[in-house]
Amino acid sequence: MTDTQETFGTPTIIPGPWTRDARQKAVDQETLDAFIEYFGRAMEYRRWSPWHDLPVDEMREHGHKLSADTIQLIEGFLGVEEYVGDYVLNGLEVFRNNRTRRNLQLQWGAEEMKHGVAWEQVLLHSGARTEDQLKEYFAKVAEHRWSHLNHKGMDTPLGVNIYAMVQERATYFNYEQVRLRIREEYGLPERITTEEKLRGKEVGAAEAFRVVSVDEIAHHAIFLKVVQIYLRYFPEETLETMEEVFSGFNMPALRLIPNRRQFIRAVSKTKLHTAENHREFVHNPVLRAVGLEDDAAFNRAVQEAKLLPQGLGPEHVSLGKNGQFVISVSA
Repeated sequence: MTDTQETFGTPTIIPGPWTRDARQKAVDQETLDAFIEYFGRAMEYRRWSPWHDLPVDEMREHGHKLSADTIQLIEGFLGVEEYVGDYVLNGLEVFRNNRTRRNLQLQWGAEEMKHGVAWEQVLLHSGARTEDQLKEYFAKVAEHRWSHLNHKGMDTPLGVNIYAMVQERATYFNYEQVRLRIREEYGLPERITTEEKLRGKEVGAAEAFRVVSVDEIAHHAIFLKVVQIYLRYFPEETLETMEEVFSGFNMPALRLIPNRRQFIRAVSKTKLHTAENHREFVHNPVLRAVGLEDDAAFNRAVQEAKLLPQGLGPEHVSLGKNGQFVISVSA
């Protein structure tokens, strides 16, 4: 039986047939290593407070420049982020018996909590919404509950990881687009100015979207890393679940947010997130990140994974960018 030596760092592979239990032990050890690295970087590079570190005075100064569409987009994203409690609760139930993934869910949730507060601060200090309006909005959000079972492929821990990988990449793209809209409406150039570079912050609400976008791409990276680990040890299962998640992907809680109609109209009007954008800036980068060059390669990999001999591990099997698996018996 193949097993792994549970020491910090990459597991030591002992040659022999790979059982499912041995594969899972390897996945668990490598996921722990990835989480430890992720947590360390979060503590060193991504510590910020939505109540203390955002330039709210500049939000007040420039708030009148925000368009009605931009305000609807921000409020819609506030609603999506406010379901963080449901996202975390669902994940904790799925990962109840997996200590590493439970802790990753808790850390991810703590970071995501800041995002809803950041959009609240933007709307409030920009003069777009009053405190009473925001309280009413939050009350309407609380009338509904989000469930991961509303999304295809999220009925397994692996599916939750794959969905999160895609969703965080999509959110990063959306927030970056809104940041650029805000800069344009503020009358700022697309590239940050020398003054902004020197002080280490963008102007007003653009800074809020900058710091949140940094979080989102970091979240994408950790979930991507977990999926890459699963792909090495469980290629058939991982690729099949990716196919299922890809086929029915949509953003979480989109139909639950109070201003859903206005939000969807604003997304359509501004072309914030089109099918073409999703393919070019979300779907295709995800495929490349897992080592595949395009959809044809992905479809080939899904089919070829079903034909892999049993008992071979990552020292024997590699996935080419064209979707073809290469088997080496001499490894």
